[in-house]
Amino acid sequence: MKSFNEDIGGYAFLGLLIATVWAIPLAVFLHRDAHGSPMELPRCDEARSLDQVRTALEAQGGRTVLGLYAASEVRSGASRDYRRCTATVVTSDREAHIGFTIGWHDRRNGIPFWTGDGL
Repeated sequence: MKSFNEDIGGYAFLGLLIATVWAIPLAVFLHRDAHGSPMELPRCDEARSLDQVRTALEAQGGRTVLGLYAASEVRSGASRDYRRCTATVVTSDREAHIGFTIGWHDRRNGIPFWTGDGL
């Protein structure tokens, strides 16, 4: 029977193999969000985006927003750092087209920001 010292190369190879098998999934996990997908900005037509825009418009203009629809992405940054969007907003006295931008406030923690035109 061989002693441990004579078989150290085999054990070292096995240890490196096990470390590699654990390191690759760990590295992938650390670069993804809680749902296992790469961090992505909210879309222009998502409910969360429309709620943020509606709240901001109501706070700025002092009017109640009756509808916010036809939100679409006009363009996005090359590295997907921002989305430029347009939408149609309806209040009690008029209908207007607005533009807004969605970007990263804190990408690491997945916190976006919304900014844009007023009424």
